[in-house]
Order: sequence, then structure tokens, then C-alpha cells
Amino acid sequence: MKLDKAERLHFTTVGDDGVRTIHTWNARVIQKRPGYQVLPSSEKEQGEGLRLCNREKAAPGYVLYSPDHSKKFLLIDLDGEIVHEWEAWTTHFGYLLPNGHLLLDTEFSPDHDLGIVEVDWDGNEIWSCPCQVHHDFQRLDNGNTMALCQREIENPEICPGTLLSTYLYEITPEREVVWEWYSEDHIEELKRLAGTKFPGDNADWTHSNTVQVLPETPASRDPRFKAGNVMVSHRNLDTALVIERETGEIVWTWGPGVLSRQHATIMLDNGHMICFDNGTLRKWSAVWEVEPISGEIVWSYKGDPPSSFFASALSNAQRLPNGNTFICSGSPPDHGRLFEVTPDGEIVWEFQNPYAEYAEGQKIVYRAYKYPPETIEPFLRK
Repeated sequence: MKLDKAERLHFTTVGDDGVRTIHTWNARVIQKRPGYQVLPSSEKEQGEGLRLCNREKAAPGYVLYSPDHSKKFLLIDLDGEIVHEWEAWTTHFGYLLPNGHLLLDTEFSPDHDLGIVEVDWDGNEIWSCPCQVHHDFQRLDNGNTMALCQREIENPEICPGTLLSTYLYEITPEREVVWEWYSEDHIEELKRLAGTKFPGDNADWTHSNTVQVLPETPASRDPRFKAGNVMVSHRNLDTALVIERETGEIVWTWGPGVLSRQHATIMLDNGHMICFDNGTLRKWSAVWEVEPISGEIVWSYKGDPPSSFFASALSNAQRLPNGNTFICSGSPPDHGRLFEVTPDGEIVWEFQNPYAEYAEGQKIVYRAYKYPPETIEPFLRK
């Protein structure tokens, strides 16, 4: 199957005054209310931007982020200064490829077709794929792209009415689908492994937000975590899961009873999973590092007091080469707070996104990534 078009489930309209309104599927179908107005601002408010920089303890490098739903990606240094900027279409998030290209989504964009777009260092579009992308994608070593997508279905065994359901496509550079997986086909595994109860009452029943094709790690000695299997985060089920690539079967789950609307469940090179647990229902966030074979939490970061670190949605965490952890606490009440902590929890770098680009002037950031100098500076010297 070759992809040539994609139907929008979320869309953005632009008024005569230039103000954009985001019409999400959830607001439109479930909540029956208008969308969110985007009130752009380029003005920095006093006290925002760089808050802390301990150069002796912070990892060297550069941070990539986009003020959510803006038309720009920013690359900043440890001083919080912009060293490179991409003018892009309205986007949710993106990340850099080893060749200096930027891979981004246009899920909510009013100024580009829906899908995944690749631009070069200078912002020129060099590849795109129309797909119903939702919240994540990954460029694979073979040049293909794994995309996390959504579609409308009906399945009363899951929930009455029209549902928003997750599926995965692996897409070649020629836009051919060579592997696919549909979440609604795997509720029996969720019942057995995670104890999920069906039918539920949430039409956005998974709200999946992360996909990762697993690398070879020490955990690969367990066939559930062998390289090539696929990790997914089902946010609305408080569950991280692993899919066996060959059969499509869910072979591992973790999270119910611990997680609360998590994001960014990622396998690290050491064979552990790192996860940003939003704590939406308990009102404080945490980053967990989990040994997946035993399910044991082996490291965590929480605020002191816990309520001092809280992003109710969005967000991610990244383990850095020096052992520190880079955290994007993206949504209210933290509002786009980017910071780095040592293994013992000391904050050694902190930056507040100063650009209000989202609903009612919020400064939120969906995700952010830190890159070591050797991956960035060759392009800066061009």
C-alpha cells in the first residue's frame, strides 16, 4: 500500500484576524466544545529564558525545541542563546537526524498537508509522507520511518460509539507501508497482561503518544525485548507495552497502578526503560527508570515537594551521555520548563521557554532533546 493522502482528525482554522484555533478530535467529538485559540507572542517576559547553568556538572551540548504549535524550531546553547532556527510549518514537535536534517510533524498545521516532513539544515523540504501521524515517529536505520497514527473506528467491545484508535505504519522512503499494527486487535493481551477492563468509557481509549523500535540492549537477552520489537505508550490506559514484531502480539506491559497519563516510554542503551510520568490525576510528576524484566523502579526523579515538579500532559525525559537526565516538563503548571538533573537529583541547568505560542498564551513545549556538541557543531560551522 502506498500512502498518498491523509484525513485530518485534528485541524486548525485561521480567522480574519490571524488568530488560529485548534480543533482537536477530543474537543469536537467528546467534549462538544470549540477548540483552543492560539495567541502567538514573540515577546520575552522578565525573568524567563535561562534560569540556571552549572557548566561543571551540566552535559555540554545544544537543546532543540519548538514552542508548541509555533512555526519555528529553536536550537539553543547552554547560555539559552539561539544558535540556529528553522522557520517551519505549524508543528507539534520534531527531532534532528544524524545528517543535520529535521524531522517534524504537521498534525495540527493549517499551512501544510498532514503528515511527516523532513527538512535540511537550511529548512528546505526534501521529503514528506501523508499519514494520520499522532504524537510520534522514528526514522529507522534502514531509512524507513515508523509512524504512530490515529483513525476513527467503532468497536463496542472497547467503548460505545465512535472511537479514536491507534495504529502503526512502517513507511519506506517511497511511502510504501511494509508493516502495520492496529491497537484494537489486541485487547485480549491488554486484559491478560495489564488487567485492562473492557468496555471502557473513554472514546480516546489509548491516546498513544510514543513509539520506539527497540535497539539491541542488555535486556535483549529476554526475547520480549529483542531488537526490532516495538515499544508503545498507551497514555489513557497508564500502560507501556512491547509488541513482538513478527507476530504483532503484545508481550509485555508495565504501569497500571504506578503510571498516571505518562509520556515518552523509551528503552535506554542500558536496557532500562525511562518514562515521564505526568501524574495527571495525582497532581505531581515523576521520571521513572525501570528495569523491564523485573519491573523494578531503579531510579527516579521527583520534585521536593512533589508538587514543585508537575506537567499534567506532554513532556519527555532523556538520559544524557554523562549520566544526567534532561527533562522537558512541557505543560501547565510548569509551562515549558526544560531542565537537567544529576543522578542524585541536583538541578544543574534550567531554562523556561519564553515564547507564548499556544492556547491563551501558554508557553508549553511538547518535547525537547539535548544533543552533544559533536553532532551539532559541524553544521554550525557551515
